[in-house]
Amino acid sequence: MRGIVIDPGAKPELYRLPDTLQELQRFMGGYAQRCPIDNKFAALFYLPQAGQSLPTRHYNGRWFYGRLCLVGWRNARMTDLPMPLAEELLQKFTPVEVTP
Repeated sequence: MRGIVIDPGAKPELYRLPDTLQELQRFMGGYAQRCPIDNKFAALFYLPQAGQSLPTRHYNGRWFYGRLCLVGWRNARMTDLPMPLAEELLQKFTPVEVTP
């Protein structure tokens, strides 16, 4: 599925991500949790135990560490990130301090 990957110290990049949560977690390197993104049909997946890693982005009042993945989210499941929304989120998540 189409999504965005953000690694510490790097710009966000469009990426072909795995289609299932289990495969996405394997790709990320551990148990991933979901954080909604504003009122968009999208979600940010992060590794809660990645605190020893470098900070990646500050969003919604907190720091996220390690690899981040942004995916589409509709009807309580992961989906392709629509291209217009992907372009918007690529710009929004380029700075380390992301404004809501």
